[in-house]
Amino acid sequence: MRYPVSRFAIASAMLLAACTRTIVNTIPPLVTPLAEVQRYDLELPPDLDVKTIDFTATTYADVRGNSDTGTSSEVAGRAFVKVWAVHRTTGDNYLLLYEDGSHRRRPVQIIRFVRGAERAGPDSIR
Repeated sequence: MRYPVSRFAIASAMLLAACTRTIVNTIPPLVTPLAEVQRYDLELPPDLDVKTIDFTATTYADVRGNSDTGTSSEVAGRAFVKVWAVHRTTGDNYLLLYEDGSHRRRPVQIIRFVRGAERAGPDSIR
């Protein structure tokens, strides 16, 4: 045990870093009546025909504090654009998820739906 203090300091720093939460807020800012129209361009992969689009947002309160500093809260949220699209030639169905449209033009997830095999696999629902 050559450096017990430094090991304790490293362990304490790791514990504090693990307990720190970052608030991710991807809901667009509020618009005033005189503000310009907000416009966003989202990229759509080629050869996809859009069938439906849905904008979903949810808010949550981040409450923190202790007996010394009191309690404070902040409202944040997550906003998503969900796009169902079909490939023009193959007919494959896709679900595209966009988040934080003011900063990201590309989807954060692209999910392709495929027909199940005749035999059930290890991740099958059967």
